[in-house]
Amino acid sequence: MHTQNQALLDALNACIAACEHCASACLKEDDVKMMARCISIDRDCADICALTARFVARGSEHAQHLLGECAEICKACGDECAKHTHMQHCQECAEACRRCEQACRAGLGVAA
Repeated sequence: MHTQNQALLDALNACIAACEHCASACLKEDDVKMMARCISIDRDCADICALTARFVARGSEHAQHLLGECAEICKACGDECAKHTHMQHCQECAEACRRCEQACRAGLGVAA
């Protein structure tokens, strides 16, 4: 199960790293309050990706449920981060979220 889902696991792990980095970088911005939504959704996205990765890696029968939720949260996070065009960390996070959303949808057998 693990090797056949390696691309999905790689996308999930890349998204976790990007979201954690983005949230930390947002906390260092001059106007942290303006970044509150971004920080919040970064944290949610990193958490759902981590949980989903664990379920996928172990071949859980419940992984399919999480893949749908993960795709939805990755989309929301990517959309939020994409709004911050002047922040490189947000743009990198948005891209990682989009790749992860696509991988999750592919894992569901749904076109991205």
